[in-house]
Amino acid sequence: MKYSKLLGKTRYDVPCDADSKNAALLTQAGFVERLAAGIYNYLPLGMRVLKKISQIIREEMDAVGGQEILMPTLHPMEIWEKTGRHLTMTDILFKTAGAGGKDFILGPSHEETVTPLVKNHVLSYKDLPMSVYQLQAKFRNEPRAKSGVLRGREFGMKDMYSFHTSEEDLNEYYDRVMEAYLKVYERCGLKAYVIEASGGAFTDQISHEFSVLTEAGEDTILISDDSSVAQNMEIAIGEPNGEMIEDEKEKDLELVDIERDASIKANAVAHGVPEWKILKTVVYEVEDVGLVGVVIRGDLNVNEHKLENYLQKRVRSADSEKLKEIGLAPGYISPVGMSDKIDISFIADKSVEAVTNFVTGANEYGKDYINVNVGRDFVVKEFVDLVEVEGGFKKDGKELKAYKAIEAGNIFKLGTKYSDAFGFKFTDSDGKQKPVIMGCYGIGTTRLVGTIVEASNDENGMIWPKSVAPYAVHIVSVGSDEAVMEAASKLYEDLQKAGVEVLFDDRDESPGVKFKDADLLGMPLRLVVSKKTLEQDSVEWKLRAGGDVEMMKNADVLARVKEFIDA
Repeated sequence: MKYSKLLGKTRYDVPCDADSKNAALLTQAGFVERLAAGIYNYLPLGMRVLKKISQIIREEMDAVGGQEILMPTLHPMEIWEKTGRHLTMTDILFKTAGAGGKDFILGPSHEETVTPLVKNHVLSYKDLPMSVYQLQAKFRNEPRAKSGVLRGREFGMKDMYSFHTSEEDLNEYYDRVMEAYLKVYERCGLKAYVIEASGGAFTDQISHEFSVLTEAGEDTILISDDSSVAQNMEIAIGEPNGEMIEDEKEKDLELVDIERDASIKANAVAHGVPEWKILKTVVYEVEDVGLVGVVIRGDLNVNEHKLENYLQKRVRSADSEKLKEIGLAPGYISPVGMSDKIDISFIADKSVEAVTNFVTGANEYGKDYINVNVGRDFVVKEFVDLVEVEGGFKKDGKELKAYKAIEAGNIFKLGTKYSDAFGFKFTDSDGKQKPVIMGCYGIGTTRLVGTIVEASNDENGMIWPKSVAPYAVHIVSVGSDEAVMEAASKLYEDLQKAGVEVLFDDRDESPGVKFKDADLLGMPLRLVVSKKTLEQDSVEWKLRAGGDVEMMKNADVLARVKEFIDA
């Protein structure tokens, strides 16, 4: 491809709405163009990357028995009503009305579509297992579309669905797909970690995410040094690291006057105790329930995702003004001596069980209780794991470190949630009707474009892995000398005839502009033709990923390029 003819040229002003590295670089380099928040046009260079990613995914899904199909993006609302997800996902659904007032949505996922589709073609155990996938656009009305192509309102996705006669068969296939996903990321030049995560709106079971470490990531993941433990912070389980006094005897409860502010640190200093000796109470407004106070060690934080999973309700922190209105004293709230007139219930994190002689507020400004003990001074119905695991915690004896990461894919065991909703059963070998067991597996194709950029760039631009680069070779002609242009054109034609993907910068621009653009575009190999190289019967060879500039004899270039591409 001659760069002079390419739709989409480089620009040197960073778009004012580019809130991430991928948004800035992809837009500056002419790979994508923003139409609206979370909605992007893909220009020829971007499409070449997207097509290569999609082909890698196709090959790996085909290798595990996936069959490619294509389902509509427009879904009748009635199929979503069968699963109830028209309510649980209502905040992100794009809804529209068709002729005759019939309600539709633009599909954010396709469980409701694929389940009745496959049901029409599966009768008995002989038809199972079966796996189908598609590559298609998805639509989610993200309230905060951001991070370029990482979080869009319209985005590309490969979604695959598998159907099984038993949990054992699902588990075996699930593990095969997990390995196939790791191959996809490796082929795309990425190192992905398999992370335990929540099933979200798709399933009550634990899911697995595939996370790529980068400071641009929206997720926090916790990994042990040997990578044997890897968890998303949302659901992470672990024990805080640190010394605690053991076998301390209970002391008499005391009410004391105290001068301090509302912070845990000030409370600990005022009483001369470590922060883990403070009994902290965090108050939440719980949907359809009212106020709930969570008690936890003062040095720990509440994981609100765990809390919502436990309560099966949405929660939000109660603001101080609301607490004051109902007679509570922010910074001094505790389950000890709480007035019966205040309608609030309490639950406790498991960390509370191990501490003797807590310090906590007395539900009155300027007054605290010391030597507070659970069971004697307050009672909780159940101890629940509600702690937010952080770097420094341990699991299975291994210390965890926290990293920022991008979620580059996820897989779920759906069980019979969707087959039950659509009455999808099969006749087993014993002649009995049984529900089909399902799994689903997603990779955001456009998201993967952005992930690669975030993981592979430097101060000069993008660095594309060979497997997904728009072009393997970027030829740059330097100077307006006719002989130089003829030599560069011949090199371009020779490489094309040999089946090499080449971008030829044939513009009448200065060397500085061309070299800067080459770095920004990020093709794996740059070949420079100039008057200097002609004098040496050579071309200048430079890898975008690093290394010294070499002078390569013209007679050796074609063979070396092929060797480089195949390596």
